Amino acid sequence: MAATSNPPAISLKAVITGRVQGLGFRPFVYRLARRMGVAGRVFNTAAGVTIIAQGENAPALLKQLKAKPPPLAQITSFHITRCKTKRYATFAIAGSGRGGSSRVDVLPDLAVCDDCAREINDRHARRRGYAFTNCTQCGPRYTIVESLPYDRPRTTMRSFRMCADCGREYNDPADRRFHAQPIACPVCGPKLTLLDRRGCPVDGDPLDGAAAALARGEIVAIRSLGGFLLAADAGLNSALRRLRRTKDRAGKPFALMCDSTATARLIAALPTAGLAALRSIPHPIVLLPKRRPPAIPVSNQVAPGNACLGIMLPYTPLHLLLLRAFHRISGRPPVLVMTSANRQDEPITASADELYADLAGAFDCCLTHDRPIANRCDDSVVLPGDSPNAPAILVRRSRGYAPAPLRLPPAFHVKRPVLAVGGELRSCFALAENDRVFLSPHIGDLVSPRAAAFFEETLGRLISWTGIKPEVVACDLHPDYFSTRLAEKLARRFRAKLVRVQHHYAHILSVMAEHGLPAPVIGLACDGTGYGPDKAVWGCELLLIRPGLSWLRLNHLAYMYHHEGSGELADPWRLARAYLDARLQQQTETRPRAIATSSLGRLFDAVAAVTGVCRHATFAGQAALALEAAAVEATTPRAGLFGPRGNGYEEFVATLDPRPLLRQVVADCRSGLPQPTVAVRFHRAVVRALASAAVAAAREYGTRTVCLSGGSFQNRILRQGLVAHLGRAGLAVRHNQAAPLNDGSLALGQVIAAASLFRPRS
Repeated sequence: MAATSNPPAISLKAVITGRVQGLGFRPFVYRLARRMGVAGRVFNTAAGVTIIAQGENAPALLKQLKAKPPPLAQITSFHITRCKTKRYATFAIAGSGRGGSSRVDVLPDLAVCDDCAREINDRHARRRGYAFTNCTQCGPRYTIVESLPYDRPRTTMRSFRMCADCGREYNDPADRRFHAQPIACPVCGPKLTLLDRRGCPVDGDPLDGAAAALARGEIVAIRSLGGFLLAADAGLNSALRRLRRTKDRAGKPFALMCDSTATARLIAALPTAGLAALRSIPHPIVLLPKRRPPAIPVSNQVAPGNACLGIMLPYTPLHLLLLRAFHRISGRPPVLVMTSANRQDEPITASADELYADLAGAFDCCLTHDRPIANRCDDSVVLPGDSPNAPAILVRRSRGYAPAPLRLPPAFHVKRPVLAVGGELRSCFALAENDRVFLSPHIGDLVSPRAAAFFEETLGRLISWTGIKPEVVACDLHPDYFSTRLAEKLARRFRAKLVRVQHHYAHILSVMAEHGLPAPVIGLACDGTGYGPDKAVWGCELLLIRPGLSWLRLNHLAYMYHHEGSGELADPWRLARAYLDARLQQQTETRPRAIATSSLGRLFDAVAAVTGVCRHATFAGQAALALEAAAVEATTPRAGLFGPRGNGYEEFVATLDPRPLLRQVVADCRSGLPQPTVAVRFHRAVVRALASAAVAAAREYGTRTVCLSGGSFQNRILRQGLVAHLGRAGLAVRHNQAAPLNDGSLALGQVIAAASLFRPRS
């Protein structure tokens, strides 16, 4: 008998790229197509999502989808063509297709949504108390992905076979778990285990066991989304002192996790922008001013000498359940320290074997599970926006943000694929082509073999996913950085051109690219260290970025001198002594091992030592944080900031020479002025000096735009003061927000600098 003919149909084919996988895009299309009576198919590919649409409403379907995509989607391109395909009777989700170059954006991990949070507390729900509850709007993404397209068999969930109930939800278009790839339940999904300090299983409920250990003042290791965390009761000095000893972390602040914003308000000031940052989809660590006094006990070991607390909300059901159990068992506030489990200067630990090998003795028990971590990823850190509706300012771009790309405006498109390796500290790298820049998750300081291995492992995976093959490799100008040597090796591997980019120039270019700013602009790049073409340590630089993106150094802090390798960076008092000794300054100018620096970060260190707020530093930026905290304490910030005209503060404002400023700080301290008063006078002198220099440069070179970048601008007094001063002068001020304000933005700037060398000149 002859087969029934099924002539081909004229179809509309839509190829959609961008952030379109892992967020319920295909189920959204399916429901829309069924509602509009459109037949066809939708499926994932390496490039994104492809739709075959048939029927008279097919054009309307694609038009509506383009205008109103799913809430979490970010569409980069939406190409529609007409083609002949087989005729379909209905619309369905098809299996993923392979082939083609990758244009899909890997979705970052998504914090637990309100629906799933309610479900785990519902005593009638089958996922009540289940730590791995998720749906299309939340749950693990980047940290479980092994290859693309994003489907369960290509994630670390592939070994968990769905039970019948999960299968029904997965295939039900009306269910919020329709095609949710990490779908799981207590019957078929990952399971928790509590291990003792030797790695042996502990009987009983794992969550209750971990919570009871925390209530006893013990330290608990927890397998989180992107690696292990060490948890402790935030109110117990003894637990946190032990945690500091075991992590060799004498003074660096710990992050806190609160069960709710209501609890966070009891320990921190929570402005509108801070509340928005806490509740945002990534659920980052948000740096919030301390509440004085706190309404509930918080150990002074959490953030000593710091004006802020780093607070995050639970971003997985596991965290929610643990905090609830801790509160129930201990009767104490649901606030826990949550700090990454890693050795000093090494990446976050991602496996139990690694944890027990490296950190044995640092914890009393381990709350773990059997879902492997494919990609390490630290928690992200942000500052609240400076106004109620302003977006958060990134300090560390990692979980919840990476590896989603930044989109470049047309003037900054990258014509030849670029790999930028970033800097030495707070490292992240960038892969860029056309309008996309993929910033890696936070790598850390490139000072250990494991950090270097983490860098290369992450790079290999992102190259595989994005299909970007570097033709240009960009790095810092410093000849001795590990990142520079790594860039040289990678340039040889890819047979790519190597481009070296000055540190502070890269900082300013990152702001221009992020905001789409045309040249000319004035740039203020302020931080602790950056290698200058004159081999000095730069760090307070007033730059002009000209059309074509060439640059000119207009002004800087007058050079000060200190000795190489004599402990000044760890001991700010040594730096202060060197800066204040005129005879020593004169001598060191002629010594071959003397280091010249224009660093604002080093000036903050010296003033912190002179005022006595920090004489010895155990981590980078500690002295500057202590000085900012002292300034925040000032009770009369507008009264008596400067003495008689002609004093050291005014001379510094006029000359950018730190010497008279330091002498004035010494005089103020000797006269008995309180530390907070001296600290706020210093801050305001720096603001006035930098604003005065920037205004003069903007007028001279005919621009109304000033860009701020560099770690010094994480200081709220400095950043907000400059924005206010420059705004009153009629200047528009921009700084990093989507890229980190510190050295985490260097890779983006290096991309733009390298790309500019191969862009046709107009």
